[in-house]
Amino acid sequence: RATRLVEQLLVLARQEASLAAGARAEPVALLEIGRLAVTDVIAAAQARRIDVGVTSTEEVVVNGHADALRILFGNLLDNAVKYTPVGGTVDLAIKASAAGAELSVEDSGPGIAVEERDRVLDRFYRASGAEASGSGLGLAIVKAVADLHGATLALTRSERLGGLRVVVTLPARAS
Repeated sequence: RATRLVEQLLVLARQEASLAAGARAEPVALLEIGRLAVTDVIAAAQARRIDVGVTSTEEVVVNGHADALRILFGNLLDNAVKYTPVGGTVDLAIKASAAGAELSVEDSGPGIAVEERDRVLDRFYRASGAEASGSGLGLAIVKAVADLHGATLALTRSERLGGLRVVVTLPARAS
């Protein structure tokens, strides 16, 4: 756990340094990044018999930082798999939106109480009643990457699966 904590802290520090340094954005194909992130969590999902899938396969290109976006996707999917009960479902969707691109991860887990949704984006904060182990950095890193990309981040209840739904809306690619 200590190694994982140090890795997460380093990732967070790198994202904040990139934001401060004004890192240059490049065209990024979100579908490929999403598929790679799903591949990264497949073993953990299979061990818990969680169905992980991509429900929308629309290719969308945004200006961004591929490595940072893979971390964002990975943390969202990792959290969803970690908090979803055995035999549950985790879905990733990527689609074009009027604002640019929308990616969402939703699960059939317990969700996060409305009054805690803003707090879980803070470093080291863990929602009350959280049964899975963790450092409370995953969503803070997601927020840092979203900020780096000028994206909005929304945590809501998944109407379809009953758990948490996290939506990241990235701005349209500049021409």
